[in-house]
Amino acid sequence: MKSEINRLLHEKNLDAIVISGSGSHNAPLKYFTKDAFFTHAQIVIIRDQDPVLFYRPMERDNAERTGFKKICYDSFPQKDFYTISKGNSNLANALELQSMFRSLGFIKGRAAFCGQLEFGTHLAMLQEFQRLMPEIEIAGSEGIEILNQARFTKDESELAAIRKMGEIVVKIAGRVEQYIQSNYLKNGILVDQNELPVTIGMIKKSINMWLTELGAENPNGTIFSMGRDAGVPHNEGNDDAVIEAGKSIVFDFFPCETGGGYFYDFTRTWCIGYASQEIEKAYEQVRFVDDAVLKDICPGKSLKELQHLTCRLFREMGHQTIEDHPGTQEGYVHSVSHGLGLNVHERPFSGISASDADVILPGTVFTVEPGLYYPEIENPFGVRIEDTIYIDNDGNAQYFVQYPYHLVIPVKQLEK
Repeated sequence: MKSEINRLLHEKNLDAIVISGSGSHNAPLKYFTKDAFFTHAQIVIIRDQDPVLFYRPMERDNAERTGFKKICYDSFPQKDFYTISKGNSNLANALELQSMFRSLGFIKGRAAFCGQLEFGTHLAMLQEFQRLMPEIEIAGSEGIEILNQARFTKDESELAAIRKMGEIVVKIAGRVEQYIQSNYLKNGILVDQNELPVTIGMIKKSINMWLTELGAENPNGTIFSMGRDAGVPHNEGNDDAVIEAGKSIVFDFFPCETGGGYFYDFTRTWCIGYASQEIEKAYEQVRFVDDAVLKDICPGKSLKELQHLTCRLFREMGHQTIEDHPGTQEGYVHSVSHGLGLNVHERPFSGISASDADVILPGTVFTVEPGLYYPEIENPFGVRIEDTIYIDNDGNAQYFVQYPYHLVIPVKQLEK
């Protein structure tokens, strides 16, 4: 949480963090500015001091609402910076950063930089800045590591934001089901009231409309994939594909608050009208593993242990797993869990990138998402189930919201 940042600065021997960029879809800055609108702003966190917000004059009202100590960029001689730099914007921005640091009394020490920025331009600016202030050591990833560690656990306001997104997600999932059931099956194809085929793209357009109505967005898109496409975990689905009866549909839905706030991640697998025995068996196995993983969650356990459990259970069922067959494209092919917050994927992790520090603690938020994938068999399919959970103050795993688990969505046959 934010209360940990100063301690972490001391532990990392870091004197300052500079967070830069837009206020939208920029998790490090959004963590502080919340829903305030900024085309460009910077938060400077100096060890043992309160954070300071630097902002553009046109966004002064937005800056006021943040409650931070604040300094307008117009406090510095912007015109002089461009005169001195002879139009070199990287040097002009470096001169501005030098003035910002001096205004805060920060003239020597280690500083780290992070935020959503164009890498090459920001690197060029920092190279100019290093020549201006060689007494400031530019650190590497320590700044974002500190922020990621602070974001590892969520406070009540963050949990409330994620819960609100979860409520939006399940409301839309229900609308998708209702829409599917309002149509008909004709010759194995889902058709509307006018007997026109229903496509995946039509459903995605409705999802986007409902998200806008409910105050959310999906910047990373929506996975609504069918049959062979469902057998490749992050295949988003073919918008032109007509929805067919009996094929598995993986609906993986991970929107966020408008402007890039908190996310929610959710997956259900459906078959329209009926499911084959093969898909039914895989679905029941995934449900079994999902239940087993949820029961195994407890404080102090690493998410890697949940991954080991998932692999063992699927292996005992006769499936290849990523643990036993690295790079496999059939069976169980991914990790079972990832953290979630201002990014749809953040710490704690459960896959090969996970560290021993990625442990379950009160306030952690993460997904549970086992799945099985067979994209190259005669009747290809994929099955995945996913919910986002949090650990309460007593160490218990809790759902933010719940949604039914059922494989088959019944749809009426069109009468001749």
